[in-house]
Amino acid sequence: MIPALRELFTEEYQRLDNGKPLLISLIGAGGKTSTLLWLAQAFYQQGKRVLFTTTTKMYRPAPATYHQLCIGQRPTAHPTAAITASFSHYQPQNNKVDGFSPQRLDEMKQQGEFDVILVEADGAHGLPLKAPARHEPCIPSSSDCVIALTGGQVINRPADPQQIHRWAFFSALTGIAAGEALDSRVFRTLIAHPQGMFKGAPAGARRIWLINQFSHCDNQPDPAWLELLQQDAALSAIWFGAVQHNPPIHHWLPRRYPK
Repeated sequence: MIPALRELFTEEYQRLDNGKPLLISLIGAGGKTSTLLWLAQAFYQQGKRVLFTTTTKMYRPAPATYHQLCIGQRPTAHPTAAITASFSHYQPQNNKVDGFSPQRLDEMKQQGEFDVILVEADGAHGLPLKAPARHEPCIPSSSDCVIALTGGQVINRPADPQQIHRWAFFSALTGIAAGEALDSRVFRTLIAHPQGMFKGAPAGARRIWLINQFSHCDNQPDPAWLELLQQDAALSAIWFGAVQHNPPIHHWLPRRYPK
């Protein structure tokens, strides 16, 4: 069954329904910006006042993706549902925008002007897989949910250093060599390691692994992924999808299946 937004974010909607702001951080590789824009539209369509930004750099978003753009000024929410994109600086030479520090975004959340704050909190140079460097990622400490992305095209494929951002870190962390399979064993290590996929995620935040562009999952996901979910107590759910398509998420494995 294709999940609705409220099913995917059951715990997060408990916050929203009680009038509390929600902050979601996106890390990893393989579609963070596309996921950010999908979630912005999805929450807006649910009647929410949405702010999206970054703690690193990202390409300046297209005007069709927001209702209001704030660069170098304090973002203010619309009185009704709308999407606001906010950044500290614009770099016209490469059409990129700089975001805010994690601490500044914690402050924005505390101010409570926006219902949902979406943060791109990592970089991967457009590659489908990565391991974080010492200074990465840059996650606000008040994040309620951290979504780590992986490009589905690398799942169960031979490891290609040209397709993995920070290959030296990745290889050292997982113990994998070039050409070896990127199977569930490798990802179990990457997810569980404190310097791995969810490095820097706040202790109380829900942790979701989104396998994006996972087109070869026609029926139910491989049982190995459910086993991985059951073995890692910190992982809340695994999503399978292609966020630029409809539906964006076509399968999901929550820690507990819905009744």
